[in-house]
Amino acid sequence: MTEVNVVHVFLSRGRFSSYDDIRDHVDEVWSENGDAEPSALMREVGIAELEPMGVEVVHARDDGHPAPVAPEVLLHDASYADQWLPQVESAEPADAAICVFAPNVVTDPRGTSLHYLGRFTYRA
Repeated sequence: MTEVNVVHVFLSRGRFSSYDDIRDHVDEVWSENGDAEPSALMREVGIAELEPMGVEVVHARDDGHPAPVAPEVLLHDASYADQWLPQVESAEPADAAICVFAPNVVTDPRGTSLHYLGRFTYRA
């Protein structure tokens, strides 16, 4: 039997200049003494421990789109999108997205400075 999982999706328009810029917002940073410090996204949405393989980022310009596009276009290649993307009701254009998949646990999705698109289910 397949397990039902959750993805939290966050959108942005004009905030990130590149894929690397988004990754800087998502990925943990390391202090001089080698300790992991939470990223901006982790602090904003309440992720205690980040599993980097469970986070996907999309930047429209990196995908060949010069301007913001609807979520269905921006997110069409995200993991399991065929299952959860039909649940998205927004057509608000964006040029960047962050998808936070299990096993990451988001405790405060509305605490972010990004636009929280929602929580969607999929089967892995």
